[in-house]
Amino acid sequence: MDKFARPPRPSQLSAPNGQLGVALLEALVALLIMSFGMLALAGLQGNLRQSADLAKQRGEAVRLGQQEMERLRSFSQLPAPNPPNAGVRAFEDITEPPNGVAGTFSADTNTTFTVTRQVTDIAEPPQKALRINVSWTDRTEGAQFIILDSILSRTDPILGGGLALSSKAPSARQPSNRDANIPTPAKDLGNGSSAFKPLTGGDVVWVFNNLTGVITGVCNIPATPMVDLVATDVDSCKNNTLGYLLSGFVRFSDASPSDPGKPLGLALPMDLNLALTQSSALTPSYQCFNNAPITSPSTQTFVTYYCIVYPNADTPPIWSGQLTLTDIPLSGIGARTICRYSADYDANGSISNAEHPLVYSKVTGSLARQNFLVIPGTETCPAGHDIDPAQGFFSNTATVRHQPNGI
Repeated sequence: MDKFARPPRPSQLSAPNGQLGVALLEALVALLIMSFGMLALAGLQGNLRQSADLAKQRGEAVRLGQQEMERLRSFSQLPAPNPPNAGVRAFEDITEPPNGVAGTFSADTNTTFTVTRQVTDIAEPPQKALRINVSWTDRTEGAQFIILDSILSRTDPILGGGLALSSKAPSARQPSNRDANIPTPAKDLGNGSSAFKPLTGGDVVWVFNNLTGVITGVCNIPATPMVDLVATDVDSCKNNTLGYLLSGFVRFSDASPSDPGKPLGLALPMDLNLALTQSSALTPSYQCFNNAPITSPSTQTFVTYYCIVYPNADTPPIWSGQLTLTDIPLSGIGARTICRYSADYDANGSISNAEHPLVYSKVTGSLARQNFLVIPGTETCPAGHDIDPAQGFFSNTATVRHQPNGI
């Protein structure tokens, strides 16, 4: 080695021990950060898997609840079969199980679903309030449940056959062996007449002739529910008047466009006005009842109305006029358009009184199913569809403009 060689510079010496420690610390910090990231990613994957599993379980629970609800809706008759028949489901057989449990299901799932059923009888109008509860335990041992509520009306399934008939079919067998215009909840008194309270819990009772559907008596019976009325209760008011029924439903839709077959909307406060035309010395008069909500918004989805129209003294007695909905804004903020369900159901080229015309002319009997649809004021009354069982359409849902400027 050359003794005269220059010693190495400081920069050419090995790094001090302190610098090596800093580099090692930086590597450890980077490893720690990466470890936290991997742990977070693993936790995210676990949460995603748990959420997906819970979503699948909820979907299955809803399916089971709807399946139970539809099973209860598929009753084929009102009274319980006598003698009992396990193959026949009747409305009166729909009750709450002794322990509330309607069934348990675990096939093709990673948990066991328990379906419980609550049934509450409602006297007037006759119906049952259903509550289906589906409960299960998720993968974290947490208790989960969903609840489905519905109302089951005591309506004879035989009425479903009437959907395929025109509004006038005198040769067809009438529901409950009485005129089809008599409200379904009306109490058959067993003497050729039926009693009906147009306002649930009200005092007024109408007595119908089962053969003609004409109102032949008006009573005030405050203390007796409609289902408990008997023939002797209305003896004092039988044949004390002559009136024709005018009734129907008012549905509401907030959707755009509106679906007349399945309107989605809440009922509004409303009333009715019948502008009658004088056609004889005795001017017709009327009285209407409805169950519209007092305030808005409400929880109702439809309004039921019943009117008694007293005709003139002609032979036969008749009335003419126009029925309109009132207290619903037709202009300005919150304006609505009122449509009526109407079409040439019997294909005779004209709209008869039973087919819900704009103006009734020379009405000679009771009229039911005079229905309305209330939609946003910016919408056009939906054309709906004709009866087509092949497409799943079992009723005619055509509508036309009624208010304002009806056609």
